[in-house]
Amino acid sequence: MEKNYLNRVVWVVLAVVLVLLALYWLPEVTVGQWSMRKIDILADLRSDSASLANGDSTARKKAMPNVPMLEGSYLTHDKDGNVITVEDSIVNAVAMQGPHKDGVESIVDMSAGGSAGMETFYSALDSASKRPVRIAVLGDSYIESDLMTAMLRELLQERFGGTGCGYLPITSMTAKSRVTVNQTFEGWEEYKAIEYNRYQNSFNTITGNYFTASRGAWVSMVGSDYYYSRTATCTNSSFYYMGETGQARVSAYINGGLSQQFVLDDYSPVAKVTVKGDTIKSVKWVVNDVSGMVFLGASMDCDKGVIVDNFGMRSARGLHLNNLTERNLAAFHKVRPYDLIIIMYGLNIAGKGKTDKDFIAYCNEMTANFEKMKRTMPSTSFLLVGCSDRAERRSDGFRTMGSVLALIQAQKRVAINSRISFWNLYEAMGGEGSIVNMVNNGEAARDYTHVTRKGSDRIAHWLYDALMLGYENR
Repeated sequence: MEKNYLNRVVWVVLAVVLVLLALYWLPEVTVGQWSMRKIDILADLRSDSASLANGDSTARKKAMPNVPMLEGSYLTHDKDGNVITVEDSIVNAVAMQGPHKDGVESIVDMSAGGSAGMETFYSALDSASKRPVRIAVLGDSYIESDLMTAMLRELLQERFGGTGCGYLPITSMTAKSRVTVNQTFEGWEEYKAIEYNRYQNSFNTITGNYFTASRGAWVSMVGSDYYYSRTATCTNSSFYYMGETGQARVSAYINGGLSQQFVLDDYSPVAKVTVKGDTIKSVKWVVNDVSGMVFLGASMDCDKGVIVDNFGMRSARGLHLNNLTERNLAAFHKVRPYDLIIIMYGLNIAGKGKTDKDFIAYCNEMTANFEKMKRTMPSTSFLLVGCSDRAERRSDGFRTMGSVLALIQAQKRVAINSRISFWNLYEAMGGEGSIVNMVNNGEAARDYTHVTRKGSDRIAHWLYDALMLGYENR
């Protein structure tokens, strides 16, 4: 009679299933910065599965609506057993090693001690009594009109010294709403990086725009202390230009009187001319003759202390950095070197209808841009600010856009890959629903996206506190 092995097969299958179930309880294996995902044969039945890899993630994301994922990522657990992304896991691990203070969202330095980390900037602050320490803030309409940067500048200048409103584009559609300086101009044509059909990348710098002038074109800047006390005066003013052919003549008028005349020889890629004075309340630059020149901007600066430049551009996503050549970047940095560059793009990246592919492309582009900037500016610190809270109307009221959370995860990945620093503005605001609270407090507009001057000043205090926490606890 033939033997019946069915019972043996059943017992073998049962043993294998039990072993696979038991493997779930093994601790996670970590190799370098990355954690191996758990073996979990019940993954599809769990609502909090940690076994989310690169395959069919759509259903898993629906099961985890508050934990956005990007392609190539997966979920893991934090020390409390909560499900988080691997980007969160890495950033949290580094954050645990940094300084902490109640009520302050700390800056997380992912540089592993590299020169692009915050220590380079903190060391520069130690020299603020002897030289200018420059900060550039690049962003979109969230910071235009000197929003956020005005109060950040005020706080830093009160502590470390310095006067003046810093760099200004020659013209601006928001000039009348900028309270740190009264700026007027005439005779210019602007070219913006977001106007791809008109903009020539050969003139592309981190400013994101350039200007052509008619004969007699001028720009006037008068310092103001109506809102912020440190921007009423300055001690020097510079005029920045580029050229391919020709020659120009410009005149500088300080406090209403002629100070100096300059001949701008053909110069490529970037150059500047500068006038100085003990107390400059106003400065006017006039182009007497122009041929083959383009102009970038003018500044109201100090010889020592902190300078904060606002490079806010409406509708910008930071894509003009993709076309920025190392030649132009290095040339601008040579005439206006920065100790810290803060990147604050986000509102025009996180929007309705965004998919993982959008954020993966963003990751790749911004990582490449930071690598390019690090090569050409090796003595500069870089800080990537995570996207602010932004709400959309749903059946149960205004709720944070899911794409905001996905973008923040992408930004964390950029900081990890680029070895720069990251500051989570979303968490500093209070996380989910915080923009709604700011609207109710008069700190944000009814579009549940942009902040008012009152709100931007509050954000500046949060960022200042984070910077000082890092500076004081090096």
